[in-house]
Amino acid sequence: TGIGAATAKAAAADGWNVVLSARSEDKLRAVAEEIGSERAHVVACDVTEWADQQRLVSESLERFGQIDAAFANAGFGAKRGFLEEDPEQWREMVLTNVLGPALTIRAVLHHFLEQDSGHFIITSSVAGRRPLPGSLYSATKHAVTAMGEGLRAELRQMHENATVRVTLIE
Repeated sequence: TGIGAATAKAAAADGWNVVLSARSEDKLRAVAEEIGSERAHVVACDVTEWADQQRLVSESLERFGQIDAAFANAGFGAKRGFLEEDPEQWREMVLTNVLGPALTIRAVLHHFLEQDSGHFIITSSVAGRRPLPGSLYSATKHAVTAMGEGLRAELRQMHENATVRVTLIE
């Protein structure tokens, strides 16, 4: 939904094949119908589950042969205030917003390095640069910003790679 659906539609309109991924398969199918089955493939995935992320990459490669870009966009927020929301909701937010993109990176990175190209697009937030009062969401986005910058540094130093790109959206 939202940014993810709009991005998938725009990418498909520009000629890209897209793999749509989220927990709610019904919403994915609706977007895939709009795009068309020749360009869109649906894989239900909980980004907090390593096995789901591995299956997403495997099915993407099986369907389209390679992955050119990975968009780590899953995430959600919570009310501000450390006396707000249920701690279990916080847990889900931290897992989705922080572990989700980390698992996406891990699941796709080997493929990008092997083909010597690729583009990670990672959704953070301005809240990942400037803390919002009472915002655990802000803390998760600080982590995402650090993750993206750390990935960029790893690619340049450890892998001596300048062909895999990292874009942080804030």
